[in-house]
Amino acid sequence: MYLFREVDWAQDKSVYVGVAKSKKQNSNGASYPSCSKNTPKVQFYEVLATLNRDFEQALIALDRLKKLRLFTHRWQRQFVKIWVATLEETRAWANFEVLEVLHQREEREWVRFGRVRQRSEKTSEPSEMVALKSTRRNS
Repeated sequence: MYLFREVDWAQDKSVYVGVAKSKKQNSNGASYPSCSKNTPKVQFYEVLATLNRDFEQALIALDRLKKLRLFTHRWQRQFVKIWVATLEETRAWANFEVLEVLHQREEREWVRFGRVRQRSEKTSEPSEMVALKSTRRNS
């Protein structure tokens, strides 16, 4: 089964791209099993930092080639500008997608730990505070 989506490569050109859809998916629609709940959160952020560092290295390498005057023709220098823009766009897109997933995970944890905190606050309240709250509700 193929899913098609229109990709606008230039303002006046469009291309249809076929993407093969996996036949086996788990219950939440993911093609791969979700990451372990025991994976330390810091690992996700370290990998994201590494990804950004590596994009930066590629951009620096292109800049060095440009400064070495490897690209003597104007059209070659124009391609370098396009490559830089493509790398920056891809980096931004990758960051957006990864951060979207991390945002969802952080939001779930925020809610979960908020509930844990509220439960622990309830159990640690002095009995006078519990009695005071119940009399306010009854009034």
